[in-house]
Amino acid sequence: MPQEGEADTSPFVVDRTLSVPLSVQLRGQIEYGIACGELPPGARLPSVRDLVAQTGVAHVTVAHVYRDLAARGLIVTVAGRGTFVADPSSSGPMQDVAALRGLLNDVLFQAERDGIEPERVVALLQAMIARGHTARDVGVRIVLVGVLDVATRAYARELQALLRPEDRVKACTFIQLAQPALIQEVRSADIVLTLGHRLAEARALLPGLDILPMRVTVSHETREHLAALAPDTRLALIATFDDFLPTFLTGVHRYAPQVLDVRAAHLAEQNLPELLAWCDAAVYASGADGIVTALNPGTFAFEYRHAVHRPDAERTLLPVIAQHRALVRERKHHEN
Repeated sequence: MPQEGEADTSPFVVDRTLSVPLSVQLRGQIEYGIACGELPPGARLPSVRDLVAQTGVAHVTVAHVYRDLAARGLIVTVAGRGTFVADPSSSGPMQDVAALRGLLNDVLFQAERDGIEPERVVALLQAMIARGHTARDVGVRIVLVGVLDVATRAYARELQALLRPEDRVKACTFIQLAQPALIQEVRSADIVLTLGHRLAEARALLPGLDILPMRVTVSHETREHLAALAPDTRLALIATFDDFLPTFLTGVHRYAPQVLDVRAAHLAEQNLPELLAWCDAAVYASGADGIVTALNPGTFAFEYRHAVHRPDAERTLLPVIAQHRALVRERKHHEN
């Protein structure tokens, strides 16, 4: 348990050999940590002064990064206590809980009118839950809003595998939300999800919707590929966006600590061709797969993929989906 004033997070690191501004490196590490659950809601972040001492980055730069993250709803500062990762659930509307409470009140009122004791209602509900009672024709419509099309569709497939056959998960990107017809489809969904660090952006584009965060983690396949690399590998890292580069490096060092010769670049860097010619293995971020054709023949290459964080989904998303399923079933019952 951290002492008073200590952060709940691992030290942040900046790499001055990268062509990425230090402010972008810091902001990217915090955003990525939130998206992957490494910085969970309520986690205490270092103070501006402590982060300056930790990284050597100028005070004004660190303060600007924190102001930017706070303006986007990703972190909050509590006077006298410190700076914390924001809890997205605390700012979302409570319409779903209120609707469920109303339905339960109706059930209890009906039971009282029919002379059925509340204890019997509770026992019946528990028995139905134990049997997994749900009408087979009732499904929950979910929309997952992501950044890159291919990655978002992969997340949607992984989430679909955790749900019932009648549920449907549709993937779309923030860019695709510019289509008015798609906006209407998203608004008609039962549940809308997005990556944790994009929650504020999604809520701004879709005001009034109770959008939930979904966490991702480095995929098992990616970890296996990194662990299997030989120690003498000349490894190139290619990021799609510059702000992901320092976090990308940290992840590769974590899962491939045996590889010492690691160099990194993003797609817009001028030295990218030289890096691709130098390496004998390359790992690229989602969206940067085009570099494969520029590699030397025989160069081993793979994508640094992420996957739905299954334990977090089972703990936080599936109960909410089950709640919506009950609401949909009740609504259809009343319509019929």
